[in-house]
Amino acid sequence: MNGKYSLPVVKAVDMIWTSFDREEIRRGYAMLMQAAQQGDADALAFIARCFMGEEYVWSGAGFTPDEANASMLMQKSALMGSATGVLCAVRSGNLTPSVQRGMPFASFKDAFDEILSQAERGNAFCCYMIGNVYFWGDYLLVEPELAKQFKTEDKYHAWAYPIAKDWYERSFKGRVCAGWGNYCNIRKSRLCSIKNDTFEFYYQMLAEISPVICNNYGHYLETEKKNPQAALTYYAKAAYQGDPQGAYNAGHVYEGGEVVEENIEVAYQFYKIAATGGHPGGQFEMGYYHFEGCGGAEQDYAKAVQWFEQAYENPKCRNVTRTQAAAYLGICCQDGLGVVQDDDAAIEYLREAEEGIDDLWDSIKEKVLNALGVAYAFGRGTEEDIELGYQYFEDAAKLGSEEAKEHLQYINSPEYGAHDRVRAANNNVDPFYQGLAENIKEAVKKDLQEILEQTGDEHIYTVALVTDRYCCSLFLAVNTTEYLDNECEEPDDVEKWHPDEWGYSDGHDSELVKLSKLLWENHKNFPGEAYFFNALISAMKQVKETGIFGERTEEITFFVSISDDEEAENLEDFSATQLNSPQLAAAFLSRDK
Repeated sequence: MNGKYSLPVVKAVDMIWTSFDREEIRRGYAMLMQAAQQGDADALAFIARCFMGEEYVWSGAGFTPDEANASMLMQKSALMGSATGVLCAVRSGNLTPSVQRGMPFASFKDAFDEILSQAERGNAFCCYMIGNVYFWGDYLLVEPELAKQFKTEDKYHAWAYPIAKDWYERSFKGRVCAGWGNYCNIRKSRLCSIKNDTFEFYYQMLAEISPVICNNYGHYLETEKKNPQAALTYYAKAAYQGDPQGAYNAGHVYEGGEVVEENIEVAYQFYKIAATGGHPGGQFEMGYYHFEGCGGAEQDYAKAVQWFEQAYENPKCRNVTRTQAAAYLGICCQDGLGVVQDDDAAIEYLREAEEGIDDLWDSIKEKVLNALGVAYAFGRGTEEDIELGYQYFEDAAKLGSEEAKEHLQYINSPEYGAHDRVRAANNNVDPFYQGLAENIKEAVKKDLQEILEQTGDEHIYTVALVTDRYCCSLFLAVNTTEYLDNECEEPDDVEKWHPDEWGYSDGHDSELVKLSKLLWENHKNFPGEAYFFNALISAMKQVKETGIFGERTEEITFFVSISDDEEAENLEDFSATQLNSPQLAAAFLSRDK
């Protein structure tokens, strides 16, 4: 109840709500914190506003919304005598009966009069708050008897909007942009006359201050003024001031090539600004550019998946964009592009993409339909349904999918009958081999416990499960960076990646040794190398997923190998892509280059 803000609060409010510069805003916030520590109730109210979300403070300021903390601070400021705290508490639903009883103001009107006094003396933020009181109907708390005069909400607005308009315009002259959205709503209501030249004067003026309004002004120029060239200027300006939507809009213009010459390199740069600013559309575009390897972006499926996932999980993501992200994630999961191949995850994404397939363009639509055909025709992630899979392939082929055409040709060929026979044969695999992956997993887990006791605090960088050319034995090999450095002055690929050269392995009485004896005994029922190798890879994947290696799991390169066999490298490469992140797999595949 000081009658006016302290000088530090005046300066801090100006820095936070008129600068739109993150460093300047942080300095202003520090001033508020210092003032609050000295008992300034108004400082507490403005600190609370910083954590109430983008309706109260610029989203680019970097404040993480914290509703509970903001509510506590707002109520505390009101109880300490901040008129700003009282007015904001009303707007945010924090002026509870207990706060009303405890605050030093006799009524809401007393707090309003204090802010009104500062507004009349020219404080721009107070002008904005007074405008809000009239706009939102809170003025009826100042003069409750007025409510009897207004039988409808529109009648109240017809009276209040002209007053709110004048206060908002006074706040604009003081560079406070926060009331612009309400001002636009007043204009749209037609309950208050705002001349076009007045509206455009303030619009252009505030567009030079606020990145958000700058982008919106660009949209206004594009849609209402039919001036897309001028709109692009404001989109770009907003982007460089940190507005994600402006960056996305600018990228869309350059990508479209209708207003300016198409330039996907420039579009990519704008999309990157949008994506890093949290714009879901920008995040999707970053995924698309890395998936396709265009616009100056290297083709990198791992980066593409990361961006697609960010867009998909973004709470602000539109349904259309989420459908598009799901389509690409489904394809990546099914084919193991930038992510561990996962048929179960793939089918979930693909089904979601199918629900919104009308929102997909033909080139991705045909990929989704083909992938659904693969899932159903070959039972990948779902129960096999050859008729449904065949239909998906036909639909994809109609859109020009060469892959779908090949699948149709394969299904209609005699070779497909052979495939059926192989599949039937797999269903008759000896029980010992049917449970092989699970037995290997359990054996490896037990043997690893002893190996981990030996490695102690050393850093494991690789683990390999090794069989022989006859697929009748198994051993586990582990190496650490410390062992590698101690044994080799300048280790080459042989020492680093050849399991025989490593420091740690299971012992003579290990579980894998016992399992190897069973492999010999059951070899007469051997189902084939493909089945056996898949069992080894599956077992290693399950071991990895148990978390036995703790936080360093994703730093370790896993693979399966064959001792003394020319096909060892092929199996190593294939298993590495199945068991590791794209980054680790790529490094492993280039080990001899």
